[in-house]
Amino acid sequence: METIKMPPALNRRLLLTYLTMSMVTCTVFGQLRPEGRGRFGAGGPSGFGGGGPLELLQRADVQAELELLDDQKEELSAAIARFAERRREVLGKFAEQFRNRDAASDADREALRTEVQEAFRVLNSGVEEELRFLLPHQRKRLAQLEIQFRLRGVGGLGALGSREIGEQLAVTDMQRETLRIKAIELGREFSKKVAALRNEMQEQLLAELNADQRTKFQEMLGSPFEFQDRSLGRPREAGDDQ
Repeated sequence: METIKMPPALNRRLLLTYLTMSMVTCTVFGQLRPEGRGRFGAGGPSGFGGGGPLELLQRADVQAELELLDDQKEELSAAIARFAERRREVLGKFAEQFRNRDAASDADREALRTEVQEAFRVLNSGVEEELRFLLPHQRKRLAQLEIQFRLRGVGGLGALGSREIGEQLAVTDMQRETLRIKAIELGREFSKKVAALRNEMQEQLLAELNADQRTKFQEMLGSPFEFQDRSLGRPREAGDDQ
């Protein structure tokens, strides 16, 4: 079979997109693992690949809340550029493995996932140093905004599943396990509600079509198929993180 070669820049974008989507699919079931790691195992508020607080600082509303000065915004831009360059270097290391992932065994894909986790953990560990341009009260407020932003996710599971926050709240191992189990239960319920809302929205949209158009659209859809979540090319079951 002929191998299709893609430009390096496109490979990096595809790799980041693919891995980010893999991260998103395990938001509910991966954030409250027994070991307390965050999404994609990166741990801590930085999360996977995005630089956490650096990403949040790019929001105009966050900059206004922190009352960033012009020189601080310039330092922020420089910090973002440095982080982006380091992230490109990390992605470049995995480009070849990413291209060949479909031909890899389950064990190799899992090994790749573990290697990527560690690479991004190291990458994100340097983010705090990039925030040195913030004043103490600004850094404190940014930390608060990080937690609030994560609570906007699936039921706030990301924030409560963080080992860092768990330690600050003195969450016991028993509580962590209870939270993990509850997260799985609520995640399933959440998925059902989202599916119901999606179906309701689709029905309302289809109601705007005439009968012939609706019939043709149903023919285009064919019989229903339930897509399985994927993590680095492997189907992911709800109990994988138990």
